[in-house]
Amino acid sequence: MPRIDVEAFEDEWEDDHSFVEPRRRSDALSETAKQKVATHEIARVVAVDRGRIMVVFDGELLPARFAGGMRGTKVVVGDEVRITPPRDDNDVARITELLDRRTWLTRTGDDAQDDERVVVANADQVVVVLTADHLEVGARFADRVLVAASVGHLDAVLCINKLDLIDDRGEFDEVAARYEALGVPVRGTSAVTGEGLDELRMLLTGVWSAFSGHSGVGKSSLFNLLVPDADHAVGEIGRFGGRHTTVASKAVPIPAIDAWLVDTPGVRSFGLGTLAAEHLTRHMPELDRLECALDDCVHDGEPGCALPDALAAGDVHPTRLETYRRLLAALRDND
Repeated sequence: MPRIDVEAFEDEWEDDHSFVEPRRRSDALSETAKQKVATHEIARVVAVDRGRIMVVFDGELLPARFAGGMRGTKVVVGDEVRITPPRDDNDVARITELLDRRTWLTRTGDDAQDDERVVVANADQVVVVLTADHLEVGARFADRVLVAASVGHLDAVLCINKLDLIDDRGEFDEVAARYEALGVPVRGTSAVTGEGLDELRMLLTGVWSAFSGHSGVGKSSLFNLLVPDADHAVGEIGRFGGRHTTVASKAVPIPAIDAWLVDTPGVRSFGLGTLAAEHLTRHMPELDRLECALDDCVHDGEPGCALPDALAAGDVHPTRLETYRRLLAALRDND
């Protein structure tokens, strides 16, 4: 089977859907019209693929389209919207309003770009999937996603998959300890043996979780194991969705644990191009809690910086500090 270039596919999707901000109407909505829209039912977007939208409303999956005044709006998986339900089986739901997002996960193509893409909205947590046999590369990717999660007010979980590929678990234990010290739960799994799936499932119970990771880390395999009858469920979410390789985000329910999982396309990079360099420390907890002499210290040799003492005491991991310095340099270049 030929390899699918996910990044090219995503770029093509973006090109096809470079939505233009709708022009403002001179006659603003009357108070009566606003009150009418406010009474429309609230639904949640569970799939968006090449302009086609699927929402869940009152436990039912419905195709939806924008009402006339909403043309030019862009929604993503997880968005909450107001709709007018379909009148009959031949009708579709009409989206009349996009509600404010409580949380968001965004990325850019790389750190030098500001082409921000919203990966998911209103999720409770992001599950970053790494592979046990490539932990050094995976941890650098995870650090980026953890920063983006913090910016978007999301909790984070680290899932180290493919434990069946390693014999010595020393590196796994070290990486797990590093992130759990930051308050990030870490679970080791194997989609081949089923190891760790029950423990991961417990962290997914009752919440919306978005999976993120490099291509090839086994996200889709985990997804299919966690979601009973996954192929059927994905097919229900769009007569436009059921591809085994994920090329468009989709949310699928797990009724047994009252949860939703959002499978996102694998990516090669996770850029932070819209983050100001001076704000980076706010999103790395071990640095944010340092009590430096300067309130705006970026831990780059300023007088009274508490970093050297914290590093000597083991309160800041050297590998995380390397990540911070690398990200700081990249974001400064982008300023």
